[in-house]
Amino acid sequence: MKFLGELDEVSLTRTQRCNVRLRDPARLQTIRNTGLLDTPPEEAFDRLARLAAQLLDVPLTIFSLVTDDRQFFKADFGLASPFKETRTLPIDASLCRYTLEGEPIISSNAVDDPFLRVHPSTGPWGIVALIVLPLIHPSGHVLGTFCCIQPTAREWTERDMTVMRELTESIMTEICLREQIAKLEAAQQVRETFVAALTHDMRTPLMNAKMSMELLRKGAGGAESIELAASRVHRNIDRAERMIRDLLDASRIEARLGVGVQPDACDLRAVTAHTLEELSAVYPDRFRLQAEGDFALVADRDALQRVIENLASNAAKYGAPNTTIEVALERDEHGRTLRVTNQGTPIPESQLQSIFEPFQRADTGTRSGVKGWGLGLALVRGFVEAHGGTVSVTSTAAEGTSFTVWLPVRPPTTVLADAPGRLHN
Repeated sequence: MKFLGELDEVSLTRTQRCNVRLRDPARLQTIRNTGLLDTPPEEAFDRLARLAAQLLDVPLTIFSLVTDDRQFFKADFGLASPFKETRTLPIDASLCRYTLEGEPIISSNAVDDPFLRVHPSTGPWGIVALIVLPLIHPSGHVLGTFCCIQPTAREWTERDMTVMRELTESIMTEICLREQIAKLEAAQQVRETFVAALTHDMRTPLMNAKMSMELLRKGAGGAESIELAASRVHRNIDRAERMIRDLLDASRIEARLGVGVQPDACDLRAVTAHTLEELSAVYPDRFRLQAEGDFALVADRDALQRVIENLASNAAKYGAPNTTIEVALERDEHGRTLRVTNQGTPIPESQLQSIFEPFQRADTGTRSGVKGWGLGLALVRGFVEAHGGTVSVTSTAAEGTSFTVWLPVRPPTTVLADAPGRLHN
């Protein structure tokens, strides 16, 4: 943007910082997620714009969304043509873009303001006195602004500021309520799909077990056939049991009830090596374990194995085929770190947190065609947090996708108290 004069140091710093925010992919995704961009006027928002104009006795109020290339007028009172019809303003002419750090723009007289007097839009828009408040999403991103404009100098009162702040909060409340409704509707759809998939997937091991039991009942074949049928029954019942166990644990995690763990003295390196060895029967020559030193800790062996199994199998299923999956262990005096890294298509940044929610899958997983319930990473987080640990993810095309688990050497005392008699030296 070309200003009509030199900016002072404070104004220059503000513009530079806001310009960085302008193109932040996470901020832009948050705007898209509202579902408001490029939508028709709505009474819910127009009513608030009218109310601000009436209470403050100003001729122009606007609720805007600010993207990286334009300012979109979602609601207004008193907007003139042609903006009333086009409802957009090129980003280079936008004043609201300079609230993206979360700071408002407030002035009683633009002529006396060192920043506003050199902005190219204040004159053509007849902006003299104005209040521009940022619309701050719970994520911290600024979506746009709610503003009022007066074509003459005016000293804003505390009442004026209170009215604008309250109405700005009302706009954000409306936006957040819509987002929550959309999430609930999406979650309901996911659950319906999940139940259908569960019914189908659960039927397979049970039908296999039933068929094998029928062979046993008839006594068909010799001892070898009977042994094979019995083994098949056992294997399929185990598979169904694991499905049910994962579902119950995920349901507890979603309900914020947590999962039960029974910590005991164990070695993270030994558990990891054993788990990778078992997975290598399905994914041969894929895993490389890097670990040096002692990795003793107090943890639930079964929970550790399920964490490693989920992360490593996901890396094999969704990572680039025929590439090495790095499994690295690190340690310090306070805890142990497990890192699983694969190459391949990165997980979109906007989904890096939601993939830990039950029944959620990243787009990369969905597009891969690999079947999944979206429970694995939710279980990983649940088991790790039950030990007092943390799990995080980074994903880029250059560095690959890395899931990092940190576990304390000993879980919090509240966890240990729930497993009396389990610990030994």
